Amino acid sequence: MELKIRDLLAMESMKEAEVLGGRNYINNVIEGVTIMEGPDIANWIRGGEVILTSLYSIRNFTEKEQKDFIAQLAEKRVSALVIKKHSEEISDQLLEAADRNRMPIILLPQEVPFVDVMYPIMGELFNKQVTKLQYYKEIHDRFTALSLADKGLEKIIHTLEELIGNPVALFDRNFSCIVSTYPELEKFEMVEKVHFYERTAGIKFPHYRQIVKYPELNNIKGHQIVVPIETLNHNKMYLLIGEINKSLGELDLIAVENAAISLSLELVKQFAVAEVENKYKNDLIEELISGKIQSINAIYEKANLIGWDLDGSFAAVLFKINRFTDVVLEQKSDLSDRSHFLAHEAIHHYLPNGIISNRSNLFIVLWKVEEASKDDVSWMDEITKTSEAIQALVKGQIKDIAVQVGIGGVVNDITEIPKSYREAQDALDLGETLNGLDSVTAFSELGIFRLLRHIKDSSALVQFIPQSLNELLDYQQANQADLLKTLQTFLDCNQNIAQAAKLLFVHYKTVVYRLERIKEITGMDFNDSEEMLSVRVGLKIYELIQREKEE
Repeated sequence: MELKIRDLLAMESMKEAEVLGGRNYINNVIEGVTIMEGPDIANWIRGGEVILTSLYSIRNFTEKEQKDFIAQLAEKRVSALVIKKHSEEISDQLLEAADRNRMPIILLPQEVPFVDVMYPIMGELFNKQVTKLQYYKEIHDRFTALSLADKGLEKIIHTLEELIGNPVALFDRNFSCIVSTYPELEKFEMVEKVHFYERTAGIKFPHYRQIVKYPELNNIKGHQIVVPIETLNHNKMYLLIGEINKSLGELDLIAVENAAISLSLELVKQFAVAEVENKYKNDLIEELISGKIQSINAIYEKANLIGWDLDGSFAAVLFKINRFTDVVLEQKSDLSDRSHFLAHEAIHHYLPNGIISNRSNLFIVLWKVEEASKDDVSWMDEITKTSEAIQALVKGQIKDIAVQVGIGGVVNDITEIPKSYREAQDALDLGETLNGLDSVTAFSELGIFRLLRHIKDSSALVQFIPQSLNELLDYQQANQADLLKTLQTFLDCNQNIAQAAKLLFVHYKTVVYRLERIKEITGMDFNDSEEMLSVRVGLKIYELIQREKEE
């Protein structure tokens, strides 16, 4: 499709022309043609031109000036210099400079008028431009028809492959393949990025090139063009074209560009549909967790419309995107949107058929639990493991946010879902105090600490802190914090001194010494299980009160 210097040399008017230098670069693309009138022509050209000249205007140039002149033309990407033959010899320095700057120098017989070279070039360029415009309209209409017919992403991808004769794939933001026309190319390993590549220099949309190898094709290497496609709500995908069968030409790039536009429109459409669907799902889950069910039959009918199965047992699970660290407070708005999207993506990745809704920074999941006996807690292990994987996926993208999880108990009927939801809320609230911002806490694991949730005035909890612990809290010495931390860790380790020393990064004897000091100060009896339970509860109450003071 492109007009190149080799095509120019094949023209009738150029049959007696001779390539004096830069013969290896006759594949340079021609984008225009002009006659050189003065030595400052580099200031007046756009690039890609064939320049016709007699060199008369630079006849007095020194060797250095000639080299600089060629370098200026090369900087403007001049395709070739066509010189009308005359009595003076063309200097070797000029030819060397042309070779070095990747620009052919062609000697034109004196009897050939410049117009005999100009007109054919202009005619070819015009015809090719008309052909490109016609092809662009044809391809544009074809992809537009696909979008209007709601054919979806897969049809767009397969149509592009048909047009360019190379395999095509679409990947999500995590580079998981969504659809591919050639399964063997779904897995690849990047060898290097190509920062400049002439064959795709004319693409009008953001893209990059990379060299990859394909493990499932005996590790053969090849070029890929990668086109990031980003639409609303940070929803990004990647269009990948593997140059396996042939290098992409100019018309191929027109098809790629139109496919990228069509994919963008499809993503916008999917986003709009998802927004309406999410509103419907949020309303349905709100009705379930609030317990304000007007009609059981109506609930099931609504669920069937969106493919939700409400039969069986469920546990409410809450995912909360916690507050940002001080480092990112100024970027809170942008990060809030992005973190919300990433959490949404991670949850749906691990629970593709889940019953999920969200409100602000809280995601609500009604987790389907297979029938199990009362003592079987394998469902809890499954939820915990999956929740931790979701946390890790989000954390891997944004390190400055924390996703916290609260898990309610299992209920066997949709009318009992509000109970599991309240339990998940309690697990979320107490889990932050007891276990931190990025914890996974189940209501069933809270034990006696569930009672703390029902006391509205936290100052009233002070009376439940045992006197022995108060003695340590009132201890006005520099090492009070170390003693308090040692006591907490010792109890968390089930009074295992060696394990506590390891977690505290201190010597075993240091922990023994600190425990003896605690006994002296407080009179605690570590062998009294009831007292130790009171101390553990007291430590949690103290931590709860301190957190509320900080807020």
